[in-house]
Amino acid sequence: MTLREALKRIFWPYRRHKSRTVRYAFPLLFLASALLAANAIDTQNESYVYIQSDASSVQENDTFEIRVFAYANEPVNAVDIQLAFPPDQVEVTGIDIGQSVITLWTEEPYIENGSTVVLRGGTFRKGFKGEHLIAVINARAKESGLASFEVTNSTFLAGDGTGAEVTVGSSGREKTKLVIANADGSYSAVAPAGQESGLEASVTVRIVPDIDGDGQVTLADISRFITAWRNKTEIYDFSGDGEMTFRDFAIILAKSFMR
Repeated sequence: MTLREALKRIFWPYRRHKSRTVRYAFPLLFLASALLAANAIDTQNESYVYIQSDASSVQENDTFEIRVFAYANEPVNAVDIQLAFPPDQVEVTGIDIGQSVITLWTEEPYIENGSTVVLRGGTFRKGFKGEHLIAVINARAKESGLASFEVTNSTFLAGDGTGAEVTVGSSGREKTKLVIANADGSYSAVAPAGQESGLEASVTVRIVPDIDGDGQVTLADISRFITAWRNKTEIYDFSGDGEMTFRDFAIILAKSFMR
């Protein structure tokens, strides 16, 4: 029976009885919505990989972690995941697999061509289903700037004995950015479109709301932010997304009330 036929059977007895329709409208609509939602989840759910950083911004020589997760909507017993990182800005100091769902590695996780983390292995029996940790990448910030980490390849194989490839969709979180700042909380970057302080030149971006460096966020800092917003003379990126947006304005306002 199709979903449409099921809904038709539910609503059919009430088509000529307005009082009953009103009486049962809410529970029936709720049931219909639940059925539609369940159907959408069942048909649209797919496997994916996503990465997560334990910080949105760090300073040079700070250490941080990038966690790699896999979600399987059907049993998967082997994965091949590759994560690219900028070697001039980041040094990978280790790959922790102590809590990984992967129990058998074709080879220990390694760095390929100095800029790609390779995670390739599997599990016993039918494998795993649902969301699981694959690895924790330990890294150190080397040079200021905006560093990007991105999953460049992800292959899942079915655990049903066929070794068939499982479709891997997009989670929207295969990429993450990390701001690496100098000791004073600033870093150099190319100004985003529309925010240039000159021709495609490198500009100084600040990620610390205490703009004047007096130890607190005051009206003076907010005023300087607004001036920079209007004149596009400086960029203040407190959210770590690589741009100066209204979100940064909300952050500096909130910080001013936390004194």
